[in-house]
This record gives sequence, C-alpha cells and structure tokens, in this order.
Amino acid sequence: MARPDHSDLHNRHYPVEEDMALQRRVWRFERIGWYALLLLIGLSLAGLFSKGPLSNAQARSADGQLWVEYQRFMRNGASDALIIHLQGKPGKPLEVAIEGELLNGFNVEMLQPQPLKASTAGEGVRLWALSDTDGRAALHVTLRSDGVGRFATRVTSANGASVQFSQFIYP
Repeated sequence: MARPDHSDLHNRHYPVEEDMALQRRVWRFERIGWYALLLLIGLSLAGLFSKGPLSNAQARSADGQLWVEYQRFMRNGASDALIIHLQGKPGKPLEVAIEGELLNGFNVEMLQPQPLKASTAGEGVRLWALSDTDGRAALHVTLRSDGVGRFATRVTSANGASVQFSQFIYP
C-alpha cells in the first residue's frame, strides 16, 4: 500500500517560508505542555496543594490510644482543622501535649470542646479534656496557617502514647 503524500508537512517557501522540522518540535513541546498542565490540574484536584485525598492524613500511636487527623498540605492564610483523638479511662481527664513547630507556623483560631485546663509547656501547650463514658475524647483545633515551609509537630498523651507528623504550607 502506498503512503499518502503529506505535502503539508514539507518545508514551504511561498507564501511564507516555513521550517516544518522546527514546527514539529514546537508542536511536540506544546503537547508536552498540555499534558503537564493536565497532570498539574489532576494533582491539584487530588489535594497536592490543599484539601483532598493526597492531603488528608492520620497519624496513630503504636498502642492506638492517640491519633491525629490533619492535612499534609496547606496554603498560607488558610484555615484547617486538626483533630486529636484520645482514649483513656471513662469519665476521667485526659492530658495531651502539643509540641514542636506547630505553634510557630499556625495560629490557633478555635478549640472545641473547651478544654478543662490548658497551660504552656516550653514551645508547646498542654490540654486536658474530659473523656466520655467509653473513655474517648476528641479535641478539634482550628488552625490558620501563618508561615511557609515544613512544620513538624509531636502530640503526646500523659500515658506515653505519641505521634509525630509534619505539614507543608505553600505560599
């Protein structure tokens, strides 16, 4: 079978001089750009730059007594929730310490429920929450990011359970 003649893909001199080899390279570069743009949009929708499946994360202690739900990726100036789950004795106060760079890169906007007691502890804070009849307590901390870069945090309960995680704030 004979190949069709693609005269449109040959160099021309009239009415405008064209270098088709260069034009093909430009078209290839444009296609690569479109694919890169589509990949970037897909990653953005998946949560690479803020909320989404790639950003949602959980850190759990080895004994399961403490776990934290957080966002891996945030934008500077955006608000987001950090949820600290504690397990202990029913109806008893549970103590948790938040240490590390969290308070350097974030401002605490709201804390629900109101802790029984709160105190500073070095570069961090200690909070006490009352457990329910199942021995569970959850602290919902609303944070506004106020920095750029990676911020590492450590959350420790009084019974020795500990989790570490880091968050990245985009400008």
